[in-house]
Amino acid sequence: MKVDTTLLKSMKAVGLPESDNVVRESIALFLFQKKLVSIGKAAELANMSLAQFMELLRSLKIPQAEYTEDDLAADMATIKRLRRGKHRN
Repeated sequence: MKVDTTLLKSMKAVGLPESDNVVRESIALFLFQKKLVSIGKAAELANMSLAQFMELLRSLKIPQAEYTEDDLAADMATIKRLRRGKHRN
């Protein structure tokens, strides 16, 4: 990805490193948070390994996955079903 020189100058003016990587990471983080790309694709866009991108997310306190109330309800229903089955044996 080639970054526009005006953007690089603006980044330098506000104290950000003049680096395509900063832009790539920022775009990848934005796309991941908006659920427009998977964690694997975001890591690729950021030019990082999956482990490195996961560490970046952790350091920024950005959840790596979303666990919704619907997910919890489905898991609880499965647990109840499995417990009932276990007691029958």
